[in-house]
Amino acid sequence: MELSSAKPAPRDVNRLVVEWQYLQSLAEALRQRIDLALAAISEMEGTVQAIEELGKVTEEVEALFMLGANAYARGKIADTKKILVNVGANVLVEKSLEDARKFFEARIDALRRLVAETQQQLASVTARLSKLEPELRKMAEGRAGG
Repeated sequence: MELSSAKPAPRDVNRLVVEWQYLQSLAEALRQRIDLALAAISEMEGTVQAIEELGKVTEEVEALFMLGANAYARGKIADTKKILVNVGANVLVEKSLEDARKFFEARIDALRRLVAETQQQLASVTARLSKLEPELRKMAEGRAGG
């Protein structure tokens, strides 16, 4: 849209304000998506590390089990060669440590791709916001000055 020295139409100003607000909301949602994915990646990397440590154990081992809300119980892991993995929809599947490690590494890779795609979207939204802000300022000055 070409800006002239003429007073901007209220419709044009409203359209840009609505677009700016929408893009601000979208940028915040994208940032939250990135944060959630990064937290999930971190948690899964910890899981992979725990699986690798469990793989070094050759006999029954005592461990702490999280019960939730910072509560733990002591217990023993009798079978250190297999674990139960939640594969979605609260479905648990018994997997070998190697298969479980591969499962989590594949999910980590998928999340990393999601983060990269979302960062690209965020960069695009941010670039558009950067172009809109001076335009809105000019329109506001034009309305105030006219």
